[in-house]
Amino acid sequence: MVLGLGTVGCGAEKGGGSTAGHAPGAESAARTASAATPTPKSPTQRPLTQNQLERAVVDARDLPGWTITRLGSGTDGFGDGTVSALREEATRPVSCAPVGSALSGASKYTPLGSVTRMAQNEDGTSTFHLVSYRAADAERVMDELRSALATCTTYTMTWPADTTFEDLRPTGDPHQGDEGVSFRLDVVSSSTGGDSDLVRTLQSFQVIRSGSTVAVFSAVDTEAHRVKKVPTALVTAQMKVLGTGDHRP
Repeated sequence: MVLGLGTVGCGAEKGGGSTAGHAPGAESAARTASAATPTPKSPTQRPLTQNQLERAVVDARDLPGWTITRLGSGTDGFGDGTVSALREEATRPVSCAPVGSALSGASKYTPLGSVTRMAQNEDGTSTFHLVSYRAADAERVMDELRSALATCTTYTMTWPADTTFEDLRPTGDPHQGDEGVSFRLDVVSSSTGGDSDLVRTLQSFQVIRSGSTVAVFSAVDTEAHRVKKVPTALVTAQMKVLGTGDHRP
């Protein structure tokens, strides 16, 4: 199991006694400025609640031929609404914590809601997390992840088990949603057979922000040590639903 994935600035210049409001044409300018004022955010741009997030998960309408399955019952660390902020000290070095958190669809910021799903078709299996944050936190998650990817190449995590992550490298931006990053890494863990052999698994990730929702997609090839790309169809369909709020008819 893979370790379990815009602020609208506004301001006004203070006139400090300016008489510009009484200048000729001021009323016309005011009407023009008013018309240019951004409209309030649509429901698809506001932070999604847990229920809204669950309804925004792709399904057969968006991906014919795919099976989307819930992961976990919500009582064992996986499942809807269970992701929680991770302790940075569980990652060594701490500067790699944003990467370690992203693998489980988490961060150091408390989410408003989250879902975890497995997506399968004839070509294989992928997993993905959708996590809703407050708008400013969603941007911070992406900024900190991008900064960590610029310097982090190897790190270890002590929770939920001692695991080493090696050969971490960015693989380019996915050009989806509002912003995103892609990367790959090797997961090095102890053999489940109890011997001293280490198991090395290569995983690829795409982390994309759409409004205040962060989506984390992952893929792994368990039969050969090679890069298995995150399915483009899955990413495109899910980001479309997040961006528009609508499922394909």
